[in-house]
Amino acid sequence: MNVLKPDAMTFHWEFTLGSERVREIVEGLPFAALGQNIFDAEWDEPAELFPPYEFYERGGVKIAVIGQAFPYLPIANPGWMFPEYSFGIRDEHMQAMVDEVRSQGAELVVCLSHNGFDVDKKMAGIVKGIDVILSGHTHDALPEPVLVDETIIVASGSNGKFVSRVDLNVRDGRMMGFRHKLIPILSDVIEPDKEVAAIIDEVRAPYEDAMSEVIGTSDSLLYRRGNFNGPWDDVICDALLSEREADIALSPGVRW
Repeated sequence: MNVLKPDAMTFHWEFTLGSERVREIVEGLPFAALGQNIFDAEWDEPAELFPPYEFYERGGVKIAVIGQAFPYLPIANPGWMFPEYSFGIRDEHMQAMVDEVRSQGAELVVCLSHNGFDVDKKMAGIVKGIDVILSGHTHDALPEPVLVDETIIVASGSNGKFVSRVDLNVRDGRMMGFRHKLIPILSDVIEPDKEVAAIIDEVRAPYEDAMSEVIGTSDSLLYRRGNFNGPWDDVICDALLSEREADIALSPGVRW
């Protein structure tokens, strides 16, 4: 991530590293790690480690980016590893943050969100003043943004399969229009960045033998493209039925 040089991030799976490791990483990041809905669990106050927003200037426009971490972290992840934090959607606090950045001169408000697409749609109808929500978590790849009141929601898929480009026309502190393109990343026709590729090779090197071990072969392609059923799910479910003598086997729509 440091080599990719993003402007900002928000959170979900990082907390499975445990709060001490998260703190160690975040304190050394060269970019903003945002979460308006990350609170101190004991005092029910915003956690100091995670600023709610950051300001940027692009094209002469003052932009506020507000972070929205995954609201159900202690349910979906091992909550015992970060007991000092609480999350939730916190619409009222989000509205307060939008009002706060507007009062500080923000001409454009962007929410960097890990809510999931449906929750983002709901939030956009409740919180007023967000121009753009960059939506993550549910892996939706939408060819066009979804408009809720005056907020556009951009969903760019997952796993680096797409990048979204959004050009915004902002005048007099208001978004007047936008252009959007969902760009597919075709890994077999794009030359890898040499610096990033070298870092990946270095990280993988100690585990190369284990990862290259052949544990079985398949006559057809095994894949998991999204949140729905695929041949990898069938392998998992068939194994559960066979080895655990189950009557019903389900592969959750969350991940592997």
